[in-house]
Amino acid sequence: MATREQALLTHSLDGLLAALLSAAVAIALYGDRKRPASLVLFALGCAGVARALPAPPSLHSPLAPVPTVDAADWWHALVRAALPQLPVTLLNAVVATAKLAEDLYPRRDTPSVDAIALSVGLSNLSTAAVGHFPSCHGCGGLAGQHQFGARTGSSMALLGLCKMGLAVALGPAPLLRAFAAFPPAVLGVLLAVGGVELAACARDVRGRCGFVIMLSGAGSVLRFGTGAAFLISCTAAAAFRLAGRSLEE
Repeated sequence: MATREQALLTHSLDGLLAALLSAAVAIALYGDRKRPASLVLFALGCAGVARALPAPPSLHSPLAPVPTVDAADWWHALVRAALPQLPVTLLNAVVATAKLAEDLYPRRDTPSVDAIALSVGLSNLSTAAVGHFPSCHGCGGLAGQHQFGARTGSSMALLGLCKMGLAVALGPAPLLRAFAAFPPAVLGVLLAVGGVELAACARDVRGRCGFVIMLSGAGSVLRFGTGAAFLISCTAAAAFRLAGRSLEE
C-alpha cells in the first residue's frame, strides 16, 4: 500500500511540475510570434509521450473499417446525438467563429456565417460514409491558434498535412495510444491559454446591460449548457430592449 501511495504521490508531483513548467513557458512566450509557445509546449508534450510509451508506435493501416448503418442507427443518432448537438454546433462552430474572426481580423475579408455552415455541412456529408467522425469548426480553436501565432491559411494547411501524415504513417490505434499518453498538465495549459484568449474578446462589451447579458450567458453555459444559455441571453437582451434600455448603458 505504501508503494502504491508513493507512486501516486510521485505521479501527482510530476503532473504539478509539468503544469508549472508549461505555464511558465506560456507566460514567457505570450504574444511572441517568432517563438510560438504552442510549438514549445507541443514539444514538451511529445517528450512526455516518448517517456510514457514503452516503445515507439509501429506502422499501421491508416484505414478505419467502413461502418454499416441501418435505419435504426440513423434514428438513434439523430435523436441522441445530432439534435442535442445542434445548438452547440450552430453557436460555437458557426456564429461565434464568424464573429471572432471579424474581431481578430477586422481588416480582412472573413468567412460569413453561411460560408462556415456550408463548410461544416459539406465536410461531414462527404466523409461520414467512410467512417469519419463528425467534426466542425470552433471559436475556441480559432482563438487558441491565433494566440499561439497562426495568422494565415498556410498554418492550417500545415496542421492538416501533419495530421494526415501521422494518420497515414501510424494508423488509428498507435495514435490513440500516443494521444492517451500526452501529459494532461501540458494539454490543460494549452486549453487554458486558448480559453483566456477567447474570453478576452469580451473586452469590447460596453455598458452594464451588455455585461449583464454576457455574464448571464457565461454562467448559464456552465450550469445549463449552450442551448439554454443562448435562450437566457436572448431573453435578457429582449427584456432590456423592451424596457427601452440601450445595451451600451
